[in-house]
Amino acid sequence: MPNIAPENTQVISLIAAFNQVHELLLLKRPESVQQGGLWSFPGGKVENDEMPLQAAVREFKEETGLKGTLWRHLGKSSHVYSGKTLNFLIFVCFCPDISNFTPESTAKWVSLNNLNDYAMPKANKELIDMLFMDEVDEYLTALNSK
Repeated sequence: MPNIAPENTQVISLIAAFNQVHELLLLKRPESVQQGGLWSFPGGKVENDEMPLQAAVREFKEETGLKGTLWRHLGKSSHVYSGKTLNFLIFVCFCPDISNFTPESTAKWVSLNNLNDYAMPKANKELIDMLFMDEVDEYLTALNSK
Protein backbone atom coordinates (compact mmCIF):
# COMPACT_ATOMS: atom_id res chain seq x y z
CA MET A 1 0.00 0.00 0.00
CA PRO A 2 1.50 3.37 -0.98
CA ASN A 3 2.08 6.09 1.60
CA ILE A 4 -1.27 7.74 2.36
CA ALA A 5 -0.40 9.17 5.78
CA PRO A 6 -2.28 12.21 7.16
CA GLU A 7 -0.69 15.62 6.60
CA ASN A 8 0.94 15.84 10.06
CA THR A 9 2.35 12.30 9.75
CA GLN A 10 5.37 11.11 7.81
CA VAL A 11 6.27 7.50 7.04
CA ILE A 12 10.01 6.81 7.20
CA SER A 13 11.74 3.63 6.02
CA LEU A 14 14.99 2.88 7.83
CA ILE A 15 17.53 0.21 7.05
CA ALA A 16 19.59 -1.92 9.41
CA ALA A 17 22.22 -3.05 6.91
CA PHE A 18 24.68 -5.76 7.87
CA ASN A 19 28.01 -6.48 6.18
CA GLN A 20 29.75 -9.88 5.91
CA VAL A 21 31.08 -9.71 9.48
CA HIS A 22 27.63 -8.73 10.82
CA GLU A 23 28.53 -5.11 11.49
CA LEU A 24 25.71 -2.60 11.17
CA LEU A 25 25.92 0.57 9.07
CA LEU A 26 25.41 3.95 10.74
CA LEU A 27 25.41 7.31 8.99
CA LYS A 28 26.04 10.65 10.70
CA ARG A 29 23.25 13.13 10.08
CA PRO A 30 24.38 16.46 8.58
CA GLU A 31 24.45 19.34 11.08
CA SER A 32 21.96 21.31 8.95
CA VAL A 33 19.05 18.84 9.37
CA GLN A 34 16.81 17.94 12.30
CA GLN A 35 18.76 15.77 14.76
CA GLY A 36 21.94 16.92 12.99
CA GLY A 37 25.24 15.53 14.23
CA LEU A 38 23.63 12.34 15.53
CA TRP A 39 24.15 8.86 14.14
CA SER A 40 21.27 7.05 12.48
CA PHE A 41 20.35 4.24 10.15
CA PRO A 42 20.21 4.91 6.41
CA GLY A 43 16.73 5.66 5.12
CA GLY A 44 14.22 8.39 4.52
CA LYS A 45 10.73 9.46 3.65
CA VAL A 46 8.33 7.18 1.85
CA GLU A 47 7.01 9.12 -1.14
CA ASN A 48 3.26 9.16 -1.91
CA ASP A 49 3.60 6.69 -4.79
CA GLU A 50 5.93 4.25 -3.00
CA MET A 51 5.63 1.16 -0.89
CA PRO A 52 7.81 1.27 2.25
CA LEU A 53 10.19 -1.44 1.03
CA GLN A 54 10.61 0.37 -2.31
CA ALA A 55 11.52 3.52 -0.38
CA ALA A 56 14.02 1.60 1.75
CA VAL A 57 15.75 0.12 -1.30
CA ARG A 58 15.79 3.52 -3.07
CA GLU A 59 17.05 5.47 -0.05
CA PHE A 60 19.70 2.88 0.72
CA LYS A 61 21.08 3.06 -2.83
CA GLU A 62 20.96 6.89 -2.83
CA GLU A 63 22.67 7.25 0.55
CA THR A 64 25.30 4.52 0.24
CA GLY A 65 25.67 3.37 -3.36
CA LEU A 66 24.98 -0.16 -2.11
CA LYS A 67 22.44 -2.79 -3.03
CA GLY A 68 21.18 -4.83 -0.13
CA THR A 69 19.94 -8.40 -0.43
CA LEU A 70 17.71 -10.61 1.70
CA TRP A 71 15.46 -7.72 2.70
CA ARG A 72 13.12 -8.32 5.62
CA HIS A 73 10.70 -6.06 7.47
CA LEU A 74 11.67 -6.08 11.13
CA GLY A 75 9.22 -3.78 12.88
CA LYS A 76 7.73 -0.34 13.31
CA SER A 77 7.55 2.43 15.85
CA SER A 78 6.29 6.00 16.08
CA HIS A 79 7.74 9.16 17.55
CA VAL A 80 6.43 12.73 17.76
CA TYR A 81 8.79 15.62 16.96
CA SER A 82 7.39 19.15 17.24
CA GLY A 83 3.79 18.02 16.71
CA LYS A 84 4.62 15.86 13.69
CA THR A 85 4.26 12.11 13.98
CA LEU A 86 6.98 10.02 12.36
CA ASN A 87 6.05 6.41 11.68
CA PHE A 88 9.23 4.40 11.30
CA LEU A 89 9.40 1.08 9.47
CA ILE A 90 12.69 -0.72 9.90
CA PHE A 91 14.03 -3.24 7.42
CA VAL A 92 17.12 -5.41 7.63
CA CYS A 93 19.28 -6.29 4.67
CA PHE A 94 22.60 -7.93 3.94
CA CYS A 95 25.46 -6.30 2.02
CA PRO A 96 27.79 -9.08 0.86
CA ASP A 97 29.68 -6.68 -1.42
CA ILE A 98 30.57 -3.19 -0.18
CA SER A 99 33.07 -2.39 -2.94
CA ASN A 100 30.71 0.30 -4.33
CA PHE A 101 30.23 1.93 -0.92
CA THR A 102 29.97 5.68 -1.49
CA PRO A 103 28.18 7.15 1.54
CA GLU A 104 26.79 10.65 1.21
CA SER A 105 27.78 11.42 4.82
CA THR A 106 30.22 10.15 7.43
CA ALA A 107 29.65 6.42 7.88
CA LYS A 108 30.76 3.65 10.21
CA TRP A 109 30.23 -0.10 10.36
CA VAL A 110 29.74 -1.05 14.01
CA SER A 111 28.91 -4.18 15.97
CA LEU A 112 25.47 -4.47 17.52
CA ASN A 113 27.05 -4.48 20.97
CA ASN A 114 28.65 -1.07 20.31
CA LEU A 115 25.51 0.77 19.12
CA ASN A 116 25.12 2.54 22.45
CA ASP A 117 28.52 4.20 21.91
CA TYR A 118 26.95 6.43 19.22
CA ALA A 119 24.62 9.34 20.01
CA MET A 120 21.35 8.73 18.13
CA PRO A 121 17.93 10.37 17.96
CA LYS A 122 15.59 9.35 20.80
CA ALA A 123 13.28 7.76 18.25
CA ASN A 124 15.97 5.17 17.49
CA LYS A 125 15.86 3.62 20.99
CA GLU A 126 12.90 1.35 20.22
CA LEU A 127 14.39 0.48 16.83
CA ILE A 128 17.71 -0.47 18.40
CA ASP A 129 15.88 -2.72 20.86
CA MET A 130 14.35 -4.55 17.87
CA LEU A 131 17.85 -5.42 16.63
CA PHE A 132 18.34 -7.58 19.72
CA MET A 133 15.25 -9.71 19.09
CA ASP A 134 15.65 -13.43 18.39
CA GLU A 135 14.47 -12.80 14.82
CA VAL A 136 17.61 -10.76 14.05
CA ASP A 137 19.84 -13.37 15.65
CA GLU A 138 18.18 -16.02 13.43
CA TYR A 139 18.62 -13.74 10.39
CA LEU A 140 22.35 -13.33 11.11
CA THR A 141 22.74 -17.06 11.75
CA ALA A 142 21.12 -17.78 8.39
CA LEU A 143 23.62 -15.41 6.72
CA ASN A 144 26.44 -17.62 7.96
CA SER A 145 25.05 -20.50 5.91
CA LYS A 146 25.02 -18.46 2.66
